[in-house]
Amino acid sequence: MNALNARVPRPRIGILPTGHRYYWDQFPALKEMGQKMYARLCQHLQTIGELIAPDLVDTYEKAVAAASFFDSNQPDILLIFPFGYATGMCIAPVVRSTSVPIRLLNANEDSSYSYTTADTSIYLHHEGVCCIPEYASTMAQLGKAFKVRTGHFGSSRLWAELKSDCIGAAASRAFRLLNFGVIGKTYDNMTDMPIDEHRLLRATGKLLKRPEVEEIENAYARVTKQQLEEMFCQCRAMYDVDESVTNEHLRFSAQVAVAFDDVIKRHDIDGFGYYWWGEKEFITQLRAQSTLAVSRLTAMGRPGVTEGDVKTAMAMKIMDLLGAGGMFTEFFSMDFDENFFLLGHDGPNNINIAEGKAKIQHLAVHHGKTGHGLGIDFRIPQGPVTLLNLTQINTDRHFKLIYTTAEVIPGDILNIGNPNCRVRISRPMHEFMDAWCQQGPSHHIALGLGDKSAELDAFAESAGLTCVRV
Repeated sequence: MNALNARVPRPRIGILPTGHRYYWDQFPALKEMGQKMYARLCQHLQTIGELIAPDLVDTYEKAVAAASFFDSNQPDILLIFPFGYATGMCIAPVVRSTSVPIRLLNANEDSSYSYTTADTSIYLHHEGVCCIPEYASTMAQLGKAFKVRTGHFGSSRLWAELKSDCIGAAASRAFRLLNFGVIGKTYDNMTDMPIDEHRLLRATGKLLKRPEVEEIENAYARVTKQQLEEMFCQCRAMYDVDESVTNEHLRFSAQVAVAFDDVIKRHDIDGFGYYWWGEKEFITQLRAQSTLAVSRLTAMGRPGVTEGDVKTAMAMKIMDLLGAGGMFTEFFSMDFDENFFLLGHDGPNNINIAEGKAKIQHLAVHHGKTGHGLGIDFRIPQGPVTLLNLTQINTDRHFKLIYTTAEVIPGDILNIGNPNCRVRISRPMHEFMDAWCQQGPSHHIALGLGDKSAELDAFAESAGLTCVRV
């Protein structure tokens, strides 16, 4: 399957270099010093994404031209970098016309310099910090949100913050182009599963795509012997196959996998929920035996979620765009002795985040669901994770992101044919659960590898979503 970062979009990074024209004649070396520093900045940023930059803006007139340049070239994010002091009107036309996230880059190539030997040119070269409050005031007067990123070029923290900002903003641009869908319906009587398609329309400009269950049935019937054999061999190689799994079991699941591939790719669906009970045994089994099919699609960047939960499929896709994978989970239990939550879920999952080879076994019962079929199990790597829920409750925006950071810790877990893990959150469990539930989440969660808090903040800022860290 694909690596976790395979679908992280390359950011389009807008850079606005600014300076103060009156200094250039007074201090002839100053402009060249600033341009050399700016070139170093660009070298760093080119490792993160594609650069979109106008000429140096050192007058109001050049700022007007820069605003037109950015309007034509549409970056994902705007970094404003003063060489030294520059007036607020060097940025006002640009920030007034842009709608992308803005970062004031309060940075210098040097971590310090010699104050006793420095002349005025050297002092002015390091004076970018002087105008940052003025820039902030300009932003506030224009009603624009922003963040200040501060550091020197040798700071790994600074580059990590900027990379997270850029990736989060780029992921938002990619997200707006996606198609989401549902096959069948939501699980009966789950009050948190339905999605408001009007909100989806406002967020992406699209409604849900809704393939019929019969399309899966018809695609299953069209599978050729060659397609079946190729998928069967792929599944044999991809998984550690338990002795409870017969060739008949695996061939049925492989044929279902070909059918799901056909339908999801034909409709160009990037994330989907699906569920149906089925009155006929065969129709029931098309869903019950879909775990391999949908897990495979999830690992290929088209996450599918059982119980018809489109919103969690959307959250998983956000995690995918941020390079974190995205595993379908819910709270299984609480351990008060060792202070952790047990998280997991049955059905399809993201084998890209598995530690080692995922295992498949035949399950005679899928709890809470009809049918029987293969189950996938694997270990989740220990270390930092991000838990993300996408909800439409208690927000005046299109959607709300609720997230927290946590850690997968070692220890015994359930052996029930489905992946699960111990997750420890820094807050006391009783405080966390109250704070989490006050935000109106659904009961499913997308678990992503790594701390993606900065990326999620930038994503939500760019996408116009409410974002709450618990």
